[in-house]
Amino acid sequence: MSTAKSSDATPAGKFVGINYGPFHKSGQKPGTPIPDSQFILDLGILSQKFSCIKTYGDDQASNLNRVVPIAAAQFPELKIYQGVFENDSFNSSANKTYLDTAADLANQYPNTVAAIVVGNECLNTDSNPNPISVNQLILDLQYVRKKLIQRGVHVTTELGYQAAMQYGSQLAQHVDSMMINIYPFYAQVPIGSAISNLILAYNMFESRYNGKQVIIGETGWPSAGEPNGSAIPSITNEATYTQLTITSSNQLGSNFVFSAFDEPWLISQNSWGPHWGLWDASDNPKFSFSAIK
Repeated sequence: MSTAKSSDATPAGKFVGINYGPFHKSGQKPGTPIPDSQFILDLGILSQKFSCIKTYGDDQASNLNRVVPIAAAQFPELKIYQGVFENDSFNSSANKTYLDTAADLANQYPNTVAAIVVGNECLNTDSNPNPISVNQLILDLQYVRKKLIQRGVHVTTELGYQAAMQYGSQLAQHVDSMMINIYPFYAQVPIGSAISNLILAYNMFESRYNGKQVIIGETGWPSAGEPNGSAIPSITNEATYTQLTITSSNQLGSNFVFSAFDEPWLISQNSWGPHWGLWDASDNPKFSFSAIK
């Protein structure tokens, strides 16, 4: 007899969520311990506009394992897609700890954790310098699913575009939904064609997986940085892309905007890295947009 229980956290129907990384204050980066007070402030800001957020890890070093308990206690309307960091440089003992933490959070907070996202762009087609194998990813997906008591908590992974093309069909049977990152900006598409390009890519992926739900795990537009071909970073273009992403949700299914806050540490990636937030690093909104509730 199964001991699984139903979760009330999985959002019904299509939704627009926001990706949340907390490392947006001066000097912060992964590994920096984030105080509860900052999580409370951040989640308070996000909960005014969004009802669903996605995170990227649950490690204790940065106190990321505190996001779900704080949300459950102070922002019970928030639903969280709990991310799990996957990296072959410390596989598998640390990865196993992160998987255990995610499952424990889902089991303890069934009204808050909607899904566990095992890895973000963690395969060899992505920019991760220490990718895991697709076989290891499948094992990790199976491992966390077996740990879940809550029947309604979804299990998935977040794939880059090329990984979805190469490995999507192999992974589809092991996830509850296909989560894929799609960026017209990285494809050097001009802002005037960006949403039609996004919808085209979404429809292509939706047709590949025998009716399995496709969620856009990340999409967004930077407000500053160097031009990327015909894709021009600016606050105006970010505002346009964000608003069109929100208003096109009926054609895009569920999606998560990237990202909540500008994160200065991401300058190590490229000139656009620190500039994807809807809010700047000091919590100020860059432009106005409607609440997505």
